[in-house]
Amino acid sequence: MLRRVLLVILVAGLGLLPTLVRASDDPVARLDQLILAKDFDNAVKLAREAAEAGNVEVQFRLGVFFWHGVCLTQNYLEALRWTTLAALSGHEKAFAARKIILPTVDAPNWPKVLDWCRQRLQKNAEAGFNPALFAMAKSYSPDFGFENPVEEYYWASLAVAIGDSSARKRRDELSKKLPIVDAAKAQDRAAAWVQKFRSEKPPG
Repeated sequence: MLRRVLLVILVAGLGLLPTLVRASDDPVARLDQLILAKDFDNAVKLAREAAEAGNVEVQFRLGVFFWHGVCLTQNYLEALRWTTLAALSGHEKAFAARKIILPTVDAPNWPKVLDWCRQRLQKNAEAGFNPALFAMAKSYSPDFGFENPVEEYYWASLAVAIGDSSARKRRDELSKKLPIVDAAKAQDRAAAWVQKFRSEKPPG
């Protein structure tokens, strides 16, 4: 039953007709074509490449591939990793899928999955990909089960400093809850990070 729910979630994201999907450099459109053509081997290959490159929609779909074992070995841990990574970037279907997958993975692995996601997000953020900053903040929020308000505030502050207005509300909420000393230290860390990684880089 759970797998059927996830399959419905995945199919809902596909184009309705193969004739409506143009040949394109867009990995999502190409993935739609391959799935509709039932070319699952190449679909999985493309999904791996695009997911590693940071495409959020494809990260979600790769997670569902792992959940179902579509042309690859079924792996619930990998399914949880990729759906969590997409969910941190605001993918609503991935967030819903993560809730379904979570009980199938041993609880001691749950924080390890978040660490796996954070390693990728932090690397991307340091390389200049600004959306990864607020995604990092979300990884420390109550929504993902292992909250750390100081770290969430730190990363949300970074996102705001770089120009992400969507992070401002959450940062302001956290600032009212944190001790002044903790907030000040986080702001100092954020200023040092910006100086190191964004002093000569335009927002991306």
